[in-house]
Amino acid sequence: MSNIKYPWLKKYLHYFDADKLAHAQLFSGKSGIGKSYFSYELSKSLLCPNSAKLFDYCGKCISCNSFNSGTHPDFKSIQLEGENKVIKISQLRGTKKDNGTEGILNFSHETPLISKSKIVHINSAENMNTESQNFLLKTLEEPSNNTYIFLTSSKPFLLKPTLLSRLNHVSLSLPEKKELLDWLKSINVEINYQELNFLEDVNIIDLSFDLINQARQEIDDFSSDLAKCNSSKKIEKIATKWDDSNLLKKLNWLSRIIRKSIFLKINQSDLESPLFAESISYLANSKSLIDLFELSNELNILIDGLVKGVNLNNKLQIKALLSSY
Repeated sequence: MSNIKYPWLKKYLHYFDADKLAHAQLFSGKSGIGKSYFSYELSKSLLCPNSAKLFDYCGKCISCNSFNSGTHPDFKSIQLEGENKVIKISQLRGTKKDNGTEGILNFSHETPLISKSKIVHINSAENMNTESQNFLLKTLEEPSNNTYIFLTSSKPFLLKPTLLSRLNHVSLSLPEKKELLDWLKSINVEINYQELNFLEDVNIIDLSFDLINQARQEIDDFSSDLAKCNSSKKIEKIATKWDDSNLLKKLNWLSRIIRKSIFLKINQSDLESPLFAESISYLANSKSLIDLFELSNELNILIDGLVKGVNLNNKLQIKALLSSY
């Protein structure tokens, strides 16, 4: 019996056979779906000396305890460091052994210390620059029989085709809403379909009672802010408040509101969602279709700039956007 606790990941277990397991695996899928968790569960079972099959481990031995504490000598994890935006070749190549970090090439060819296998895990592999990807290719060209290299990525298309061709690629899909709601109910977290629609930026595996309550409060605050966009002084305060790490989330919510307003204005049908219903109705009744499309275009430009990391005056852009709201 596997230790996988998320039901939407269990359907992938039959993809893996201990006798035919590829030594280089890529797990892709939406951010927050559980790619790293899935990879770690597979890794833990490969490292556990008491494991009878993949994704099953004892959870009590020195290997399992070392893995859980992050000190397993036969498991090497690589990810973005600090404020770096790329995984550099130095993280893969390593530095001198007596003065830094061991590289994955040497690591992969050394004898395991407490397990039968060694594992290199590269998280968010799309962040590897060209040099890093080329170095990884070299490592894959000189494979070690007892070493596995697992990569996770939410943007696998950013990996070199030559690298992708050497990886066994498993794409993890989002669970159906009913499946997700049933799982949340099983862990005593109640949420409805419409609320779930506005939690797309939240990691699924992190959903909890406290996190959902926090999201509900953020949604209420956001609705309250929109209702106050009736004076330049209030807009100034809201723009200052929004100019933080959650700006993209708020802009995506606003984009949904505008799209639903356009739909409502064209179809003259009842609103399906109770969330932001007041804001949607306000826009549909107070703006023309031309106004709504112009507002949507203005918003999309701001979102695109944020996603691409363009250096904009966010506060000024937010003020201009809310003044048109």
